[in-house]
Amino acid sequence: MGAGGRHGLLRSFSFAWAGLAEGAVRDRNLRIHLALGVLAGALAARAPLAPAERAVLLVCIALVVAAEAANSALEAAVDLASPGRDERARAAKDAAAGAVLALAAGGVLALLAIAGPGLGSLALAGGLLGLPGAGAIAAAGAAALLPSPRAPSRAADLALAAVAAAGLALVARGAASQAGTAAAALCVAIGAAGAARRRRVSPPAPPAEPPMRGGETPGRVDR
Repeated sequence: MGAGGRHGLLRSFSFAWAGLAEGAVRDRNLRIHLALGVLAGALAARAPLAPAERAVLLVCIALVVAAEAANSALEAAVDLASPGRDERARAAKDAAAGAVLALAAGGVLALLAIAGPGLGSLALAGGLLGLPGAGAIAAAGAAALLPSPRAPSRAADLALAAVAAAGLALVARGAASQAGTAAAALCVAIGAAGAARRRRVSPPAPPAEPPMRGGETPGRVDR
């Protein structure tokens, strides 16, 4: 493959990453799934699981985040194609949201099947009830808050990123598998990328309404 193809592939990856970042800013549910992905990744990192069990948890994290990103993309496409109220648009959005719900429920069932009633003992054995657990919770909160569409503040974003890094370091120290730590770090990285994108791309200003003439009332058209 020539240099042009190689650069094209790298650009494709950058576009895909930008899509995840944009989805994190626009979609509240994706931010929630990023936070849950951090917690699930921390469990996969520290709990004494079999390799196959750990792999199932990591795949569930990836599938749920991917499904929520796809749902966000479909909603944007439907809004573009049908800006007004339409029953078919509603059905398409509901079906996409249902697909995400099904995957998320499957992830929870997979966790219960792996851990079962011994989830607490697994967390205790992995050290998730001490400093690593606090670090996982802090990193999860940062992953959800970083891309939130609030007023941009570079200082606040840097502070959240520092909290997330410190939390992930606590999770990684003495972890049974760093693959779970990597999954948690990826969720945080998506949130950080969303924060960077939010600072670069200002939301479009609402269209200005024309000034009203004397005698006009809102919603009335003078002929």
